[in-house]
Amino acid sequence: MNVNQSKWPQHLYALDFSRGIAALSVVLWHWQHFAYTQNNELALFQRETQPFYGLFRIFYEAGAMGVQYFFVLSGFIFFWLYASSINTQLISGFKFAIQRFSRLYPLHFATLIFVAILQTIYMSLEDSAFIYKYNDVYHFILNLLFATRLGLEDGPSYNAQVWSVSVEIVLYFIFFFTLTFRRGGWFFCLSISLASLIAAEFTENVILSALSLFFFGGAVFYITKFASQGAKLLKLAIYSATIFFWLIVIFDFYIFNISDDIVQQGILGKIILRGFSFYILFPFTISSLCLFEVDNGNIFKSLSWIGDISYSSYLIHFPLQLLFAIAVSCGILEQSFYLSSMYLIVFFLILIPISYITFHRFERPAQSFLRKKLLYKSKKEIQTAD
Repeated sequence: MNVNQSKWPQHLYALDFSRGIAALSVVLWHWQHFAYTQNNELALFQRETQPFYGLFRIFYEAGAMGVQYFFVLSGFIFFWLYASSINTQLISGFKFAIQRFSRLYPLHFATLIFVAILQTIYMSLEDSAFIYKYNDVYHFILNLLFATRLGLEDGPSYNAQVWSVSVEIVLYFIFFFTLTFRRGGWFFCLSISLASLIAAEFTENVILSALSLFFFGGAVFYITKFASQGAKLLKLAIYSATIFFWLIVIFDFYIFNISDDIVQQGILGKIILRGFSFYILFPFTISSLCLFEVDNGNIFKSLSWIGDISYSSYLIHFPLQLLFAIAVSCGILEQSFYLSSMYLIVFFLILIPISYITFHRFERPAQSFLRKKLLYKSKKEIQTAD
């Protein structure tokens, strides 16, 4: 599928915005952490008792799916930004690796150290870890190496949500290797996605599941590029389908609760829900957001800061939860504080500004410093690279 990309803007703020919302949905999903007992069990926990449940039900119930959205979106973005450059050898493996390392590692390392310190404090107060119990030297080394979900671990450890980044790094390697051999067209992406999906269902391997979503995101990129060339009926069909699918989700979560009945059907029910969310709802959403911005300009630019804080909010929210848990252990907060709407608001009023400051005062400077030292000689080169 040969498509012309000249019509596209240099930055798709709508996709940044959606990534930020996905990250914050994971934060809301993890609000249940505060209900865990010392044995890491959800004692007498009811989701309906969480703050603003009527409004945020979709996030409390399905916020964990934000991670799968990341995988599909990453595939779309990486095929958009890198496929041509890698195919034509304009970017080397070393440069690609340094760009990814400088983007992901500094904040990961900082939050890893912070969590290690806070877990030590918490364990001295409670004689058990908060949520993630594997906080030994071995798992610390795995975290240092971004190897927390490669089958080497005993379980979740330290700042455990970084597992998805660990998996993404494997996907980046496969992506670059594939594109280096000038593979990666739309049919190839669909083939890899389908093969990985089938293998994942038999092996329950999280990397294969993520690989399927990543390459499906690549296929969505090619389809979206084709639709952006002026096929108005195709665009209309994509927009209409996206609205229809989201109406199904909204009506399900807030009125009919059909998904609960589907889940009770066992493995088949879960496969149906995953298939709808991961391979229908998410791809159509990404494609619609992209097409809308291509046709209407950067109207999402004013909301791009939500995308800017996606990585920082994703990595910082658990350390912040640890601080709140320590406050409970010290008697500063009541055990049931998490049921209060006020404390949910306070938590986000702390998390969002910290994430924003971290992005501008730590993530970007650290990224620029590493790239300048390892790749580039001038600030201009740094700013124009990814």
